[in-house]
Amino acid sequence: MMASWIDVLSFLTVTSLFVGTIFGVVFVTKRLSAAAQHTKESLQHKGISISDKGMSIKTSKRFDRENYVDATQRGVIKVLDASNFHPSNTSDSQQNFKSKSSSNLLSADGAAHSEKIFGIRRSHSGASK
Repeated sequence: MMASWIDVLSFLTVTSLFVGTIFGVVFVTKRLSAAAQHTKESLQHKGISISDKGMSIKTSKRFDRENYVDATQRGVIKVLDASNFHPSNTSDSQQNFKSKSSSNLLSADGAAHSEKIFGIRRSHSGASK
């Protein structure tokens, strides 16, 4: 029994699909590898070295202790500035910086106050001024 032309055509189609898929995977793998190598070389020109053991950055400037402490202090100040509440109206007194509950407790009339905190009514007397 001989194979018909449809069997031969089907065999060639399936074989070409497999070979094309393998060729495509190899081609994409080589392109990705070349792109990674190119990126690695461009980073190396900028002073960043990447290897399987980690990454190292080459700097042209050496920091001494004073520079390190200054940079750390600048970072701490930036964090503190970012975490502080800055009122929109700057003509008000320092009372704007107090929390709402403490300003209610320290009101000027000395009378007892009640407020709701998390759905619980709390009473405060003005006697502890």
